[in-house]
Amino acid sequence: MAGALEIPLLAAKEAIAFFRGKGFKIGFDWRDVWQTEHARAFTVAKAMSVDLLEEIRSQIDDALEKGESLEEFTKQLRPKLQKRGWWGRKPMLDPATGQHVSAQLGSDRRLKTIYQVNMRSAYQAGRWQRIQQTKAAFPFLRYTSIMDGKERPEHHDWHGTILPVGHVWWKTHYGPCGWGCRCGAMAINQRMMDRRGWKLTEAPIAFPHEPYLNKRTGEITHVERGIDPGFSFNVGEAYLDTLTPAPLPESFEPGGSGGGEVSASAGATIETAIGGFLGAFGLKAGGEKVFIDRQGWPLAISAGWFRGADGVLRLPRGRRGREVPALVGGAIAEPDDISWVWMLDLKGRACLMRRYRRGKVEVDVGRIGWRFRIGGGGQLAKGRP
Repeated sequence: MAGALEIPLLAAKEAIAFFRGKGFKIGFDWRDVWQTEHARAFTVAKAMSVDLLEEIRSQIDDALEKGESLEEFTKQLRPKLQKRGWWGRKPMLDPATGQHVSAQLGSDRRLKTIYQVNMRSAYQAGRWQRIQQTKAAFPFLRYTSIMDGKERPEHHDWHGTILPVGHVWWKTHYGPCGWGCRCGAMAINQRMMDRRGWKLTEAPIAFPHEPYLNKRTGEITHVERGIDPGFSFNVGEAYLDTLTPAPLPESFEPGGSGGGEVSASAGATIETAIGGFLGAFGLKAGGEKVFIDRQGWPLAISAGWFRGADGVLRLPRGRRGREVPALVGGAIAEPDDISWVWMLDLKGRACLMRRYRRGKVEVDVGRIGWRFRIGGGGQLAKGRP
């Protein structure tokens, strides 16, 4: 029965939203798309065309929404891939090396891996979002492994580890922690712990870290034993980065509210400037969380607020650009007031924006992105409240 419960039959809306929010990325080798990139892009090694990826992705989406089992998923997808010729072993050109190799394409074993990795990651990402939203009532997480004798020895030893939701350990030990990993985390509170006789873990068991060279990218990472290379990250936190609003052009491009470039002589890097934004929410560099504002509205907070469509982090234009992240964060975290305003987007459509104001700083957040203004009255650039 334990195996039957590895993947829930009914998908939570957060899991579906996570999967549908991914883009596409083509990769010949599983190591071509690395770590947190998997939370932002759907990929299948050696599926070298978007239409093929769309075929596979559509079947996973159906499995999530309809609660299809692995057997149902395989039965539906196998003939489609065979018709396309993406099945069995075939010679293929590896674009990274320029060499032809005998490549394993579709197989029942590969479909099992594709199904399990995508389904488990989606559920875990969706669950992390709920954990963040309810952590005031359930401030602790308990590492859970399916103790049926098939679990890794390290995962067996981590089973029962209890730490605060915000503990750094969950950045690398929130499942899945490897290929075929069935581990998860249970949200609990002090009353549940007292009733079961559980205690907060003083120091989680740590295993040696070993260097791993990704021969596709040349990147060297140090991975703790028990965690597979490429899985040493929290899929839920990586997902929150994709939920952040996009920076709108009026605040980040020439001719916007700042004007000019950020001075290179200011001595502040993009990372330290964005650290000022994260610090307003009690986060350190690289931190992520769901922030609930004073009126109960949730916002995904991460460095993704300053990530452009090209994936590059940047500061707003203008001489004060390096100071803006901290001002924006402060306005949202500790506003003088919060209101709703209407604006017109660049296509002339009416959009409702949530406005945070603190002193002379105003920050508007909506489905089309976010923007800021410092000082002065009147309308915001390219939008009319």
